[in-house]
Amino acid sequence: MLTTGWRRIVAGLLIVIAAAAATVLVVRLVQQRSGDDAVERRDPGAPAVSIRESTVEHSRGGTPQWRLNIEEVQITGGGRAVAASGLKEGLVYQGGKPVVRISAGKATYQTSDRSFDITGGVRVVSQRGAIITTPRVQWVPDAQTLHCPGEVTMRSEGMTLRTENLDVVVPEEIVRTTSRVRLRTDQGELTGRNLVYSLQTHAYTLDSIQAVFTVDAVREELGRLR
Repeated sequence: MLTTGWRRIVAGLLIVIAAAAATVLVVRLVQQRSGDDAVERRDPGAPAVSIRESTVEHSRGGTPQWRLNIEEVQITGGGRAVAASGLKEGLVYQGGKPVVRISAGKATYQTSDRSFDITGGVRVVSQRGAIITTPRVQWVPDAQTLHCPGEVTMRSEGMTLRTENLDVVVPEEIVRTTSRVRLRTDQGELTGRNLVYSLQTHAYTLDSIQAVFTVDAVREELGRLR
């Protein structure tokens, strides 16, 4: 038989044990609920994989076609799209050699058709020295063409042109557009449509031309005619 004192001690211990068990149960429930909440709060559109400092490239028959050197890549849409932020350099190849270099803020690569879309202060530099600045560039793999759907400024060999909806056809080394073009040189300014410009020879054709020449250019030309 336990004395009254021992009974009180045993009862106290049982109360402490019960309280501790209840505390553990509550903690486990809170932890489980927190995990459930984390799952519920997860953004379904968040990237499945994020990789820092990587390269996305495409080759055909062992010959490089293009390459994107990036600071961070995010794979989304079940692997169908690769979004790259901090594009260090984009390279487009012809005959295994880089002929176009691209810098911008962001690039998105579509694995389905191997195209890419580059945005954010895009700067395109050809191996011939032409420099194109535009908000956006799209790579069209079937046509091997860089398409600039927005406003474009191009500087090359003593001239500056402004237009929109411009194409850079990489294999042919030509620039073309059906939109209105303003082309400025040291001699004056031309406006027209249907521009075709050779990056190799710097020769160009332009339809529906309107010309405004500088006074010095007119005087020089008149002097030649005398």
